[in-house]
Amino acid sequence: MPTRAELETLLNLKLGTPTGMNYIEPHGHMVSRTTDDYERMALAGCQAICEPAFWAGFDRASADGFYDYFRQITEYEPKRAAKFGIKHFCWLCINPKEAEDTKLAEEVIALIPQFIDKPGVLGIGEIGLNKNSRNELKIFEQHVQVAQDYDQLVLIHTPHLEDKLKGTRLIVDALKNFPKIQPERVIIDHVEEHTIDHV
Repeated sequence: MPTRAELETLLNLKLGTPTGMNYIEPHGHMVSRTTDDYERMALAGCQAICEPAFWAGFDRASADGFYDYFRQITEYEPKRAAKFGIKHFCWLCINPKEAEDTKLAEEVIALIPQFIDKPGVLGIGEIGLNKNSRNELKIFEQHVQVAQDYDQLVLIHTPHLEDKLKGTRLIVDALKNFPKIQPERVIIDHVEEHTIDHV
């Protein structure tokens, strides 16, 4: 593997200018990216990546799949990123798209505490709502309870819906039921012009 200095030298030779800018990628789903992407990010000056847990594009069949996924983002991805001089951080959760199966979701949430203290874990996320259903809200609240119990940061994903405003309001209202969750320790992501005043 080339060192960061070697990568920067290569970039400088290709572009004829020094990179000069360092940055942190605040929201990168690296498990779905190739190693070439790590190389390109390093060349562009990426110093660290924050990887929220997310939906794999299909519903996983068991909590065992999530156990392996949590191992991937807490153990394997940090090593893969480190080969390019990039620090890797992650968030843990079951995505709202998989929250309709509350039995599965509760089994996954029960796994989270054994990963919380791993190096690089930032907290619980990206949790939230998808279709604004009762089951999603129930699982959202269970995630927030884990964050409260373990004094974790929270990353929230607002719905990708025409009804994003309703979902954002539901999320903000639900957070009020957790007095130990301090607003400055919560990031509400995927906000748009019609929801920003509510967060």
